[in-house]
Amino acid sequence: MSSNASFGLRDQYVDRWFGDVAEEREQLFSLVYGGRRLSSKDLPFSSSRTDCPGWELLEVCCQVDPGVLEFVLSVRIYKDFPNVEVAFRVRNVGEAASGLIEELRTLDFQFKVPPHKLPSGRVDSATALIRYNLGATTDVWDFLSLKHRLYSRAVANRFVLEATEGRPSANFLPFFGVDGDGDLGVNVGIGWGGAWRSEFELFCHGQAKPSTCRITASMLKTRFVVLPGEELTQVGYFLQFREGESVLAGQNRHRRFMLRHHFPRDPSGRVIPAPISLVTWGGMPDQAMLDRIDIIQRHRLPYEVFWIDAGWSGFPGHCPHFFDKETQARVGPSDWPIRVGNWDINTVPHPEGLRKVSDAARAAGMKFLAWFEPERIHAKCRGTILEEHPEWLVKLPGNESMMLELGNPEALDYIFNTLKTLIEEQGIDIYREDFNFNTLPYWASLDGEDRVGVAEMKHVAAHWELWERLHQAFPELQFDTCASGGRRLDYITLSYAWPLCQSDCMCFRDHDREATQTENFCLHDWVPLHAGFTWLEPPDDYEFYSSSGNGISVKIWSFEGQHFPEDEETYNWDLAREQLNNQRKIRDIQLNGNIQPLTKHPEERENWCAHACVELSGNKGYILAFRRPGCATAEMTFMLDGVDATATYELQGLEGFSEVVSGKTLASGFQVVIPQDRGVQLIFFKRR
Repeated sequence: MSSNASFGLRDQYVDRWFGDVAEEREQLFSLVYGGRRLSSKDLPFSSSRTDCPGWELLEVCCQVDPGVLEFVLSVRIYKDFPNVEVAFRVRNVGEAASGLIEELRTLDFQFKVPPHKLPSGRVDSATALIRYNLGATTDVWDFLSLKHRLYSRAVANRFVLEATEGRPSANFLPFFGVDGDGDLGVNVGIGWGGAWRSEFELFCHGQAKPSTCRITASMLKTRFVVLPGEELTQVGYFLQFREGESVLAGQNRHRRFMLRHHFPRDPSGRVIPAPISLVTWGGMPDQAMLDRIDIIQRHRLPYEVFWIDAGWSGFPGHCPHFFDKETQARVGPSDWPIRVGNWDINTVPHPEGLRKVSDAARAAGMKFLAWFEPERIHAKCRGTILEEHPEWLVKLPGNESMMLELGNPEALDYIFNTLKTLIEEQGIDIYREDFNFNTLPYWASLDGEDRVGVAEMKHVAAHWELWERLHQAFPELQFDTCASGGRRLDYITLSYAWPLCQSDCMCFRDHDREATQTENFCLHDWVPLHAGFTWLEPPDDYEFYSSSGNGISVKIWSFEGQHFPEDEETYNWDLAREQLNNQRKIRDIQLNGNIQPLTKHPEERENWCAHACVELSGNKGYILAFRRPGCATAEMTFMLDGVDATATYELQGLEGFSEVVSGKTLASGFQVVIPQDRGVQLIFFKRR
């Protein structure tokens, strides 16, 4: 069965949800309204269709309470992918408050799974496999790929993914897959910038008969009325259907979908890949930054971004890096956390602002990135907002971090204008946004008993509006989503931004390099454009390529007291250039290729960690393989998908590796040798 079956499967579900015959419709969402449980299939609706480039837009207006409450669904039915995507809004068109909405699940549908086929040929009760990933909590398990199988029996037929804080990818990535037996499944992306919950329940309709797996998406809790004239944003999602395709083929289709429709593009419409960045601390003096730009130019290091992190803003004062013990001993401890919320320029390291450095970076052929954290204000930041607009600040007892109430239009205007002015005056090309606190208790403090969830809805929508306003004001501005490293990776956010520090694990100089390899291995499945951090002390292939994502962020000379090449004659500039240029080659192949995991269970340290990427044309690709410390296996044989078995390929790798092999050899079994443990081999191949 061809992949066309995936499109057919998608269209079947769309017809069942929005068909003309009410009796034949199936449920897409559910809620309790005024104490009464309702299903989308029972609600009257009107719809209109518009043909757009890349998708058909279906606008659906469901009458939950005619004349009072409407649910508006903007449904994209993609032409080039078997995906359907739903943006969900709730609005009151009446003159009085709506009834009480509870247990709103904007996605609540039944995915049909076939009966389980035994090796003997006998069929039995169906099972369903949930593929999901952990989120980012700054530990060695960040983004780990996991599986959970549902069985058609009590308790074992249920599973839940649920956030415990307000950042959408802190607990789990907001992407997952549900697979039946054979080449049948559905991938789900959650479009929500707050806390979300998904439930899975397998219903058996008789032995040897097809079953259904209920899949939901919602906020953690909803119990709210909608005020007259009010429109609220709710949890959105996309569904990618798969029939007649393997899971791996489906994941590579997902990667291409994300690259086509949910990653940043420049004004000409081209995807903007994750860059190769040199990271510096924002509290570092101007001259030290200019010295680093100078050495990049003189030694022709192909960095694309000069990045200044936290420490550049706030009241005047020394603000050394928190790892820079040498400078702290001289000028005092780092105080960057209390500066958040004060967006004046710190004139001690930057007496003339940031423009001198940003201009020098651009003159050297790099973009200039600056760090911000707009949603948090520290009580000791000395910012004017503390006295001028305390009503915009949401406080919790005993906590010096306050939340800017983005859902307040005046507060949103304030932070937009503040950022706009800084971007214009300081020459900022890339806006890096951090988000270092759990907003759930702040939102809860704003909600009344009949408005539970509303503060979160308003904040999420306002944050998206902030980014869109910045994008409209600066069409060439690029965005980096940090959020304590990888904790805001929903597909709406990724439509604007890449995560250039995918996990804060890598902020620590002694971070686990094997965990970073695992992060990249697992993130490739769902988030095509991402970058890892590397401290690169000393320049070392294993260190560098462990952090290789689509881009890479290098902290080799990040702060004043850090190693800096005093003796330029002995520093290995050739190796540094080779590593950065190889990263560019890796990135270009990923943008046009399919990722293939070559090893399993990368979290197990005794295993190799390896993957390949082959361009769709089959003309070129790469293999990246790590032999971990203590691993006894010195060689492995890999079979590559997507190469032309009739062609001949030239191979070039690290440490002078060079070979010419047939495509048949690459496809049927190619041996990679890494003689030493804690070793890496990167092999590029191209068709002759």
